[in-house]
Amino acid sequence: MSYHIEKNTVQETLVIPLYGRKLCTEQFPNLFRDEKAVELIDRIDYDFSALEKRARIAAELPFEGGAPFTA
Repeated sequence: MSYHIEKNTVQETLVIPLYGRKLCTEQFPNLFRDEKAVELIDRIDYDFSALEKRARIAAELPFEGGAPFTA
């Protein structure tokens, strides 16, 4: 079953942190795991392209808090 999320709705604001949890699960599997977020995002009918673009841009920004954390 797929769930459709409309733009500019309360549901959209709730799916953004869920998508962030999915990204963290994929990028840092030894530090953070949220399999339910991965499962739910895969079932949601939503255009994540804008969020993907922002995530790529954020990943390229320099870290200004000293040495970055490495696992």
